[in-house]
Parts: sequence; structure tokens; C-alpha cells
Amino acid sequence: MLTMEKTADYVKRWVAAFESKDLDRVLDFYSNDVIFHSPLVARLSHDPSGTVQGKAALRAYVKKGFEVFDHIKFTVLDVLRGVDSIAIHYKGITGTHVVEVLFFDKDGVVRESYVHYASPE
Repeated sequence: MLTMEKTADYVKRWVAAFESKDLDRVLDFYSNDVIFHSPLVARLSHDPSGTVQGKAALRAYVKKGFEVFDHIKFTVLDVLRGVDSIAIHYKGITGTHVVEVLFFDKDGVVRESYVHYASPE
């Protein structure tokens, strides 16, 4: 089970990696066979499945996101811990509330991620 201290440190590093827009630093958090689900995948890649599979596909998606969004800032609102997962509730790039659920493999890297966005008001 993930401890509060390890989870807090992980989330701090994860946010810093995205905010730095350092592609390799971000991808270090994910397994080679990661499966990543997000409505933003459908928007940026025009793939209605909203899913990318594998680190190479995730690299292309994140790179595109870094190109589209000038500035990345996440404001973490809450973090919930599971047995082999965490859910990060944050305000995303556009100020929208986001919940991202990260599932870890035995080596402690993300094997699957589900991103959820609040409905526009």
C-alpha cells in the first residue's frame, strides 16, 4: 500500500515534471506498455477512442500537448490513495477540475491512467 509520504512526494514530482514540459522526465513515470485514457486524447489526436497505448504513443500525445499549451500549471486539490493506485484531483491547464487515476505496476510506474474532466459550466 502507498504511504501518505510516498504519495505526496510522487505527486509533487509528477506535477513538477509536467509543469517543466520536460518530455523525458514526464515519460519516466510511465511503463513501456502504458495505456492512457483521456478525452483530451480524442481532442488533440482526433482519435475518438481517447486512448493511447504504449510509451511511444504517449510520447507523441504529450509532445502535442506541450506544443498546444504554452504554459502548464496544475493546482492539486486532493490526492486519494488506493492499494496500487492514486487519484489526483487538480485544476488543469484551463482551470477545469480534473481527476486523474494512476494505476501502478509492481515496479511503481504507471501501467494505466484514466483522466476525467469536469463538465463545462
